[in-house]
Amino acid sequence: MSSGGARLLLVTSSPLEAEVAASGLRAMGFQVDVMELRGLLFTPPDELWRALSGQAARYDHVIVPGTYPWDLSEYGRKVLKGPEGLGLLVDVIKGYGIDVLSPSQPFEKANPELLQEIAQRKLREMKSGLTGIPVTPPPITVISEVPVKRGIAEEELEAVIASLVADGADYVVLAPLDKEGGWLRTLVGDLRASFPRLRLGLDARPEALRASVDAYDLLLSVMASEAARDLSWASSKEVVVLVYDDDIPRLEDVLREAKKSGARPVLDPVALPTPRPGLLGTLSRLQSIKPYAVPKMIGLSNVVELMDADTSGTAALLTSLASEAGVSAVMVEEASAKARGLTFEARIASDMASLALAWGKAAKDVSLALLNSKLKHYITEVNGVRVDMTKRKEVEVNVLGASLRLRCDDECPVTELARVASGPQLVIASILTYRACLPWSSTWSCLKGVTQQAR
Repeated sequence: MSSGGARLLLVTSSPLEAEVAASGLRAMGFQVDVMELRGLLFTPPDELWRALSGQAARYDHVIVPGTYPWDLSEYGRKVLKGPEGLGLLVDVIKGYGIDVLSPSQPFEKANPELLQEIAQRKLREMKSGLTGIPVTPPPITVISEVPVKRGIAEEELEAVIASLVADGADYVVLAPLDKEGGWLRTLVGDLRASFPRLRLGLDARPEALRASVDAYDLLLSVMASEAARDLSWASSKEVVVLVYDDDIPRLEDVLREAKKSGARPVLDPVALPTPRPGLLGTLSRLQSIKPYAVPKMIGLSNVVELMDADTSGTAALLTSLASEAGVSAVMVEEASAKARGLTFEARIASDMASLALAWGKAAKDVSLALLNSKLKHYITEVNGVRVDMTKRKEVEVNVLGASLRLRCDDECPVTELARVASGPQLVIASILTYRACLPWSSTWSCLKGVTQQAR
């Protein structure tokens, strides 16, 4: 399917990124050149064609990034749009050939089903053969922590773990509320039998960690000063090392001790909420420890729990920022009503960030999304219900041919929907209208009790 041997010209304003794609295509047998054109995204088609200066005739296809905003159909199939991130181009052509590329649309928009297939395959490839937290992303591992009371029934704990695994947890960390944890050893054997591929961790006092090393894969947590002195007790185990600002100078000692003892440190810069000492300090520490060739992790819960914003958005943003700084594991704890499902959200956020890194593109149109509130498109159609954002504060709702215009900043426009919809269509129309009208719909008078109590 790859049409190996064809001559391709990649036109880009980011030659380093294009060279990575070119190398992959050359390995498949293509003859590939890269042309840098600064300001490409501001260059209309006629100027682009002139910039090629007749070079196009030397190639079977000229490929520009999918972010190029103009339609290139006037040049037939000579000039094509690739994906928005050229890092995806190799996966596209390897799987489906050049014919799937369009002169008018980026690959992601023209072929959403194929994009989903490629994304799933890419995630499987990235995760295949992993035996622990990778040193650098992608992929990004998801760790879910479970507070455990002494005396919990084994079946109850297994049900909780099964739910977290179904939501995408790679590790489940048991956090005994008494911080002892020795009594959990009686359950661990059965848990391993029930979840043979799951990696288990323990979050407990240092003395409890030392007493339970053999039973777990991941041990949380030790201070950097302690890790620099002795990690022999954690030989062959992953152990989380807490890193504050004044610990950074002693990280070389931590790594020397880890190498000597065989322990596998995972650096945690201790995520703190805004404003002080704050998230910015956490991200700054992450940047400082990025050069160290050991895995880094970040806890999302401290930040997303202590901000009255939807966890899906805050988790996605924090995971994306952390991935830029080299984080290859995120940890969550579903400790409140708002945090229910945070493991599921962290899985999607981590996979979005992993694909974005692998393909060199923004975490948008990667076949996964955490858009659970606002709608992404001006026009959305579901089961015969169409909602069109006609103006900034206006929508048009069409249900099986019957239309209704509503103002998003009216007192409660959603009550008007009964004029054009009933039954399941009324439910769908109400949900889509609420989402299309956000943020103004959050203040509708008929929902005031719901939205205000929710806050």
